[in-house]
Amino acid sequence: MKYNQSASSSRTASIIALCLLLLSVQLSYAKLSIIPQKVPSSLNLQTVPRGGGWGAKAKVATVASSSPSKSTAKQQSSSAITEGLKNTLASGLAAACSKTILAPFDTLKTVQQHVSGGKSLGLLEATRQVVSRPGGILNLYAGLGVAALGSMPSVGLYFGVYSYCKKTIGETLQTTFGSMRGDTEHPAVCSDRTLQTLTIIASAAIGNTVASFSRVPYEVVKQSLQTGQYSSTLQAASTMWRDGGMRSFFPLGGVSIQMVRDIPYAIFTLLSYEFIKENWVLKRTEEDPSKRWFFDMVAGATAGGIGSYLTNPMDVIKTRLQTTGGSSKYGGSIVKCAAVVLEEGGPTAFLRGSVPRLMHKIPANGCFFVFYEFFRRALHVE
Repeated sequence: MKYNQSASSSRTASIIALCLLLLSVQLSYAKLSIIPQKVPSSLNLQTVPRGGGWGAKAKVATVASSSPSKSTAKQQSSSAITEGLKNTLASGLAAACSKTILAPFDTLKTVQQHVSGGKSLGLLEATRQVVSRPGGILNLYAGLGVAALGSMPSVGLYFGVYSYCKKTIGETLQTTFGSMRGDTEHPAVCSDRTLQTLTIIASAAIGNTVASFSRVPYEVVKQSLQTGQYSSTLQAASTMWRDGGMRSFFPLGGVSIQMVRDIPYAIFTLLSYEFIKENWVLKRTEEDPSKRWFFDMVAGATAGGIGSYLTNPMDVIKTRLQTTGGSSKYGGSIVKCAAVVLEEGGPTAFLRGSVPRLMHKIPANGCFFVFYEFFRRALHVE
């Protein structure tokens, strides 16, 4: 019975992956176009800024209107919302693709971190433990369905909010403190590079704070499946609801540790990615855009590795708190859980699961950002 359920879950995951692949192919050939906004007749096209980045000295287009500032603010707000929605769709599809490809490493990471006491599991030992269950090698894909489908709204929400905040906060900081102040008597307070860094940090923190609440339930169910507590998503969801109601999906400390891990992870990853993209990817692919996918993959993989390794201690605590018995054992306390982990295995205990996590996160981020940038280009995101 368990084998059939695992096989059914695997077939479902395969169907999801196939649908995503077909969608990718369709988008790559479809010449998606966005309906252009009507350009006012009084707009001087020679002053419209083209290209450039944070440090570009772009000219500002002027429109003859009775209230140009209100019109410009409305257009900027509309543009930020539209770009945020497009990034939501692009990142949601990219997340499902990367989750499907690299699910086994995520399963092994969870199994290693779930072990309590002074003992620890090696990578091969964790693999043998997983495949020895009824269902065999298909257990490496346990929780894939809920992970792929659950990650789409949470990652989509995260990147949508991140994109919107980056555009709005960035423009606000630029016009208030940066080179776009428009005040010759009072020069810029901060450099554009500093404002860019602050914008990314603030946007990543806001985006992940919003997304963390939607991410916890599917993380709890996924990890319960990966540790072998349940044999199917339906069984896990129904049993958890029957035993603890809504509290089962939001264990004590579950949301807070999710935020404690994900916000620093997002900041480290996105700061690294944006820096590598601006200073390496765009420069290396300017003359030959056909190789852009490779540079996107390397940039994403590098950034993901940096963010994953630096936040592995928080990931160990998150796994302990969100798996069955974690809430009651530690009382939902992050500090108590961290103290127990430290007592069990010393400082190195916080690096448990770091190898399979890096083996999962490095290629996962590489795959994610390849798909993400692909879908962004397909949707004509600026």
